Formats: sequence, structure tokens, C-alpha cells
Amino acid sequence: MPIYPDAHALGRIDVVDLADTAALSQDVTLDVEAVQAAWPDFERGFDSLQGRRMMGLVFGESGVYRLASVRLERDNANSFKLDETTIPGGAYLRLRLRGRAPGIYEQISPAFDALFALADYDTTRPHIEYYKREGEVDCLVPILPVSSE
Repeated sequence: MPIYPDAHALGRIDVVDLADTAALSQDVTLDVEAVQAAWPDFERGFDSLQGRRMMGLVFGESGVYRLASVRLERDNANSFKLDETTIPGGAYLRLRLRGRAPGIYEQISPAFDALFALADYDTTRPHIEYYKREGEVDCLVPILPVSSE
């Protein structure tokens, strides 16, 4: 449901509900250089990237960036020796970025700034970079449930 259509120059902002989702992951220090260096090795560790849903979970309070791939049926044995994690569900504000690399990656930080400015942020869940496909990234900020009072 669009909550802030055209509210930001980067794109439309919507509220989306996600389900808890099992994933394979690897934690790195929340540092731009460490994160950029970790992605290629993380991706190379899989048999194939086909069908993979890659996400970065940002735990700002603890300084952790969690590289994650949603579990696929073929991952049952976890032969990749990665950590098991759950991508937390619930309500999120989403801003979908579209563009070409590297420009799209430069828009991620401003997108989160815009979302945090609007959100009643849930600090118990990470914010998420969801790499949907080449040229498309969803920036997701967890929000607190809206009170019906």
C-alpha cells in the first residue's frame, strides 16, 4: 500500500509486510570497505546464484552487517558452512531503488536517511538491503505496529 507516493526523489515509499524467512548468512563488521569486500566471497560460496534472494541486514546498534541468502530447497544440507539466521518479518517502510551500478549503490544511504526520517523505527529488527535483481534494490526499515487507539 503506498503510504508516501512520490514523497522522495528516489522513489515511492510503501508499507510492506514480510514473513519470517530462514536464511544462510555471514556476519561482518559494519564498515563500508569490509562489507564491499565480503559480498564477492559470500556469493562465490554458493553452487549458483540462480534463484537466490540476497539481502544485507544492518544491525546498527551492534555494528554488524549480516550478508544473507534466503534458504532454497537445495540448501538443506548447508554444505556452504554458513550461519543459520532468520530474516525477521513484520511491517517495513520500503523504498525501491532502480538504476545501474554503481550509481544505484550510491543511493542506498540517502534512501535509508529518507526512510528513517519518516519511520517510527523498530530498533529490535535490522534494516534491510534487499538486492532483488540487477538494477533494483529495496531499502527496508522496520516500523512499529500502528496503534488502533
